[in-house]
Amino acid sequence: MAGLETDTIAAVATARGNGPVGMIRLSGPNASAIASQVTNTALTPRFAHYTSFTAASGDVLDKGIALYFPGPNSFTGEDVVELQGHGGHIVLQSILTRCLDLGARSAQPGEFSERAFLNGKIDLLQAEAIADLIAAENETAAKLASSSLAGGFSTLVTTLSQRLNELRALTEASIDFPEEDIDVLKRHSVIERLNECQATISSLLNDVSTAQRKTQGYTAALFGAPNAGKSSLLNALAHDDVAIVTHLPGTTRDTLKQTINISDLSLEIIDTAGIRETQDVIEKEGVKRAKNTAGMADLIIHVVDDTCLLDQDFDDEVDFPGDRNLIIKVHNKIDQSGRTAGVITSQDGITRVGVSAKTGEGLQSLTSVIETILLGEGHQTSQFSARQRHVEALTVANEHLTNALSAYSLHNAAELLSEDLKLVQNAIDSLTGKVSSDDILGQIFSSFCIGK
Repeated sequence: MAGLETDTIAAVATARGNGPVGMIRLSGPNASAIASQVTNTALTPRFAHYTSFTAASGDVLDKGIALYFPGPNSFTGEDVVELQGHGGHIVLQSILTRCLDLGARSAQPGEFSERAFLNGKIDLLQAEAIADLIAAENETAAKLASSSLAGGFSTLVTTLSQRLNELRALTEASIDFPEEDIDVLKRHSVIERLNECQATISSLLNDVSTAQRKTQGYTAALFGAPNAGKSSLLNALAHDDVAIVTHLPGTTRDTLKQTINISDLSLEIIDTAGIRETQDVIEKEGVKRAKNTAGMADLIIHVVDDTCLLDQDFDDEVDFPGDRNLIIKVHNKIDQSGRTAGVITSQDGITRVGVSAKTGEGLQSLTSVIETILLGEGHQTSQFSARQRHVEALTVANEHLTNALSAYSLHNAAELLSEDLKLVQNAIDSLTGKVSSDDILGQIFSSFCIGK
């Protein structure tokens, strides 16, 4: 980062808008000097000073708390000062302007976290976890991000990198001493240990893929014939009238999205047009979009009118896109059909739930089934937050290691194995930022909020 050694940066570190408390954060070599002029106080490290924040004229802008954290024992590794006052936007901007007038410059998005990374206070996984923790929309996402921020993910990646480094050293030793090539590799069980590394990478890849879904949430498409009650079910699950409901078939022409939380699960529910043969150009396009949406969704909630299709086989009603294992058949309007609410015993392997979108009967059973299906099958094992970047890096590492082991088994060439292992380790080290490019860092930190 340009000017990292000399610049002192400042920014409002609390969310925009009026609130009871707001904070200005400064970081850099002049942070303490600037804050001392704003407060007219010699700041004692790690001591909460109740003081006035003043303008150049001496007028009091606000009163609050000043905290000074000398580097390197601070978040950024530099001198850091936090000025905590009232949370009014005008007040905070006045204090920030005073800091800028005294020589600080406005911080860029994520610049405080970037300085923490560049100064070795956190690694790249922890830096991303900060942003994920701030953006978390449910308890699960917050817990996973908190675990990553505490270093859970970093520890696993660092240990794996160290193991790969040791094995690279042994492989390269066999190149330097070719007469002992077979002895060196076999004596230290290099190939067996590399297979263990690959198993670890595969396990991590599974975990980050699961964690990414938990963090970003899932999608469920409401699918079925017109007037089955899809829009009514969406409104019932959302506890709001987000979709228009009428007795006329074909009311829904386009897709309508609404995100809800089911326990610790974030789920985007997509209402779609009713599936039927039609000559209406607009409705026909809606049917097309409904099928496309269902094909890409994590879960299909197939809604049927229980008063019309009771005790019938519904599988011939429509061709289901996607995986049959991720389909829930919802028998709606049980308040009219008389069916008991809840999970329906089925001999055909299809998950069925009886509900009434009108009265709310069976909705608790439906949400429980949704949670079980989406978070089942080992999906509870993730322990940290993850992003697509992590999935891609681990995928690359896994591919290089597979190629390395395959090539060595065919050609018995330690030189090829050594070069491939270097690529594996580079991919692994890119996770923590030990190996990184300015473009990647810029992309990551630019997505942060200003002041963090």
